[in-house]
Amino acid sequence: MNILLVYIFLDVVAFSSIIISVLPFHAKFLGAGPLLITLYISTFSFVQFFVSPYLGRLSDKFGRKPLLMTSCLADFISHIIMSVAHSLPLLFISRFMAGAFSCNISVGSALISDLTTKEERTKYIGRFNSVYSLGFVVGPLIGGFLAGSDSLNPRYFNSSIFAASINLINLLILCFFLKTPKKINTSFKEKASHSSFLKILKNKNLSYLFILYFLVNFVFSGLNGIFALWSEVKFSWGPMQIGIMMSFVGILLAFHQAFTINYIVRVLKEKKTIWLSMLSIFLGILSLTISTNYIILGVGIFFCTMGIGIINPTINSLLSKKSESSDTGSVLSLNQSGLSVARFAGQPFSGFFFQSFTFNTPLYIGLFILFLVKIYYFDKLFKKDANRL
Repeated sequence: MNILLVYIFLDVVAFSSIIISVLPFHAKFLGAGPLLITLYISTFSFVQFFVSPYLGRLSDKFGRKPLLMTSCLADFISHIIMSVAHSLPLLFISRFMAGAFSCNISVGSALISDLTTKEERTKYIGRFNSVYSLGFVVGPLIGGFLAGSDSLNPRYFNSSIFAASINLINLLILCFFLKTPKKINTSFKEKASHSSFLKILKNKNLSYLFILYFLVNFVFSGLNGIFALWSEVKFSWGPMQIGIMMSFVGILLAFHQAFTINYIVRVLKEKKTIWLSMLSIFLGILSLTISTNYIILGVGIFFCTMGIGIINPTINSLLSKKSESSDTGSVLSLNQSGLSVARFAGQPFSGFFFQSFTFNTPLYIGLFILFLVKIYYFDKLFKKDANRL
């Protein structure tokens, strides 16, 4: 189990050292505009939407270790391509390859189920999430420093080779040290059909939560996709400064998910927590639009991370409570598919308005969407089903 946790940590360090603080500036260096940059970033999520279910099934059939090793090898090749990419098509190929084989979270979670008893599972899932968050603290910081502070001429080769080196180390760790059970525990799994998915989507107690989850993450993913470009325009930041900020974001997310969410849900319950989280994201984005110094920027980042760090697990919790026990896996799987769609749609959406209008326009549109969502879902969250939770 400890080997798996080391693998996840290193995998996230490699991934996060590139994706946020370096990728946008690398693409811009090669001549891409904001729309093309956000399309490039969203390629990973776009491919993941189609391949994730099949990768999970392949891991059930052939075992977890071969899939994890394949994912690691694909990441290694992807980062090598990125390190020598002098054209935008090569960059897109590198992200497409990474997305087509990435399964560290889904297969890693499945392996935890294989290796633990029901009593141990919650503890190790908590550790899994902790090392994942820690990776997002360390990765952007290292990647940003390796790429430097010059946004016009980022040292993307350094960051890409660092990520590839981590992938190679991870591949060796998996090959020689990771032990997996010969027999995979599939007793809890059920076959999901298209008709069962449609039945779930038509359930009014669930459908509004799916839409809420999608819209909130559509807005937040849009912000995430343009944040590096926005920071460059607003504060003249380069990869190094973005990396430092993303490490700060990682620390805040880990704190909110470890401590804040438990307290707020215990006091307010799920529905009011969702409402408060939307308000937090709204205030965070509003603070970003008026930020003229690092203090206001920090306040905005704090509220944004608190909101998104709390609302996503809370909606998942509410979905699991509202769904039939036999449908819980399918319900959460559908919600994750919606998250992938929100990411690959929200980022180019923001990129288009960033490029076509002003750097704050995507934030204003995000605020407008959140305002409408808060108004529309007030009735859904507080009046209907009032006695159930």
